[in-house]
Amino acid sequence: MRPRADVFNLDLHVAVIADVRAQLERRGRSLVDWTVSGHSWVFDRPRDPVAIVNERTWFSFGPGKARRFRRAYGSYLRTFKGFAATYPPSFALLYEGLDKPTLAVAATRYEWPFTHYAPNWEWLDERFRAGVADGWLTLVANNKADADYLAAFTGLRPAHIPSACAYTGLTYTGRRREVVVCSGDELGLEVANTLRHSAIPLRGGLGPRYSQQDLYDCRALVFIPYNVSVMALFEHYTACAPLYVPGRPFLKELAAKYPADVLSSLSFCQVTGKPPARHPDGLDLNDTSDERVVDWYLDRADFYDREWMPHIRTFDSWEHLDELLDEDPREISAETQAARPDRLARIAALWDALPWMEAV
Repeated sequence: MRPRADVFNLDLHVAVIADVRAQLERRGRSLVDWTVSGHSWVFDRPRDPVAIVNERTWFSFGPGKARRFRRAYGSYLRTFKGFAATYPPSFALLYEGLDKPTLAVAATRYEWPFTHYAPNWEWLDERFRAGVADGWLTLVANNKADADYLAAFTGLRPAHIPSACAYTGLTYTGRRREVVVCSGDELGLEVANTLRHSAIPLRGGLGPRYSQQDLYDCRALVFIPYNVSVMALFEHYTACAPLYVPGRPFLKELAAKYPADVLSSLSFCQVTGKPPARHPDGLDLNDTSDERVVDWYLDRADFYDREWMPHIRTFDSWEHLDELLDEDPREISAETQAARPDRLARIAALWDALPWMEAV
């Protein structure tokens, strides 16, 4: 009989759990992950058929669905040594009461899908506090913004562990002459037409289901972020692709001009157009009309983090970007490649220090 895996996961995000899987496998641990993500095709797999909590029902997740899920799958779940929840982190509460070590990774505003429903958001915070106090729950954030955002609402301090994203196994080649503008299609086309260097918008130039290696065969990536932490950015950085990101003043200028494409997902309230159900003490971190809030996020942005992503280049205008692109981007890739082993080793050490990793 085939032995059970060590860790179980049900997830709506294919990339964050892939990063956790790589860390588990590095330590000889195995993972079963059921995906209900609409992006499962990225890893060449279909959605898994799951009862109770799936792609049709997860948005109404709450205490009742968690209890029903445990009743349906409890005997199976008890065969695992532990559990992981990455998106949404609230799925960690599917495993409450099973007396197994559980990991929750905050990758994008931990409270979703409860942003507009205070009772379930309060339930989430209460059970997170109880889980941490009781020792069965470990909280991690893969970026500084989510670490501090979660702390602002719960008073809990998750461990900050940047994503490694070495699971793609891909490496930059730069064999093509085009620069790729990673942004919304309309803005990407506008930027591509503005630059004097040969440039193409991401999906318009590479196709809607482009190969990631096709992306890394291009000369450089101009990344115009919709959030301060994006899994694709971790993937690009670990693949040693030359990355160019607008500097803070220019990025804020672009966000004002292109609100649908630039810094458009700092809060789920931007996505839904609805106010949040709850507010932390101090700054309302979902009020992105407040420039102080935008600055709060940018202070914690991955792409400005000189400790973990020091080889990203920033530019102050499209003319400045053209000047930077006059230099050989392969030199940036070489710098990133030289620093890559140490960066990945430091990330691995942070995972190794988690009691959860030992427990499973």
